[in-house]
Amino acid sequence: MATHEVRAGKLRFSYEKYGTGREVFVLIHGWCSVRNFWGPVLKDFIELGTCYNMDLIGHHPATRGEDIHDLDLVKVTSAQAAAIREMVGKGKITLVGHSTGGLIALNMALQHPDLVKRVIAIGPVIHGPIKGPLGFAKDLYKLNLHAALHLPFAFIRSLPDAFRNIFETGVHDAKAFFKRSDAQSYVTAYREQMLNIPPEVMGAWLGIIDKADLRPVLSGSRIRALFITGSHDRVVTHTHAREIARKMPNAAYHEYSHSGHIPILEEERECFENMHLWLDEHK
Repeated sequence: MATHEVRAGKLRFSYEKYGTGREVFVLIHGWCSVRNFWGPVLKDFIELGTCYNMDLIGHHPATRGEDIHDLDLVKVTSAQAAAIREMVGKGKITLVGHSTGGLIALNMALQHPDLVKRVIAIGPVIHGPIKGPLGFAKDLYKLNLHAALHLPFAFIRSLPDAFRNIFETGVHDAKAFFKRSDAQSYVTAYREQMLNIPPEVMGAWLGIIDKADLRPVLSGSRIRALFITGSHDRVVTHTHAREIARKMPNAAYHEYSHSGHIPILEEERECFENMHLWLDEHK
């Protein structure tokens, strides 16, 4: 599928367009991820309507780290929204975000109700701070020790199997996942795209995520949102989504007991059956 580009100010976004349905869906991947993330389930989304598979802000290979280093959640959300409007034209969209993409999707529904009519947030980040090794990486970026951020990328380049090991932290049952006929080609393509991301962009995003907190603005919000999480998520604390969904009158929450951070890959059929039902109820 041909890759297109759209701009919002000095920022560049890549996207692919699929389908011709009346309903418009925009997919946004997460931090340190790529458009290929959605590859195995694009067919499911195309059945729902016109589908735009779009880069998360900053993740286009041509984007420079300094372009986003001074942005906060409000600013990155506004820039992504401007790019989406340029991309899709008039009308409202259903915004689907995974992980940090879920953070952006939820915030965009709040900031831009004229654009977003529904949100599907999969394993979404709800609030910081960032702790552990990623917290250390965030501090390196703040101290301008950017060279250290290149080390993990160099490690992945030198050892092709290293990325597979990292990817396995996102799924609950890695053995079952890699029995899929498309698993190896999917992960290989994912790796090649990810290695094009400037490490400085990764550091800038860690600072944005660390300071983000949607709890005050989502609590009581009437936006229509479907939360999808995995019980065994080792990347994002899934209870954060469960807790905030309970405080949102028009939110639904589905937790999948055999999934980690990527339920739509691990329990694809069940996820999309529930998604169809929810979409039919919230047209």
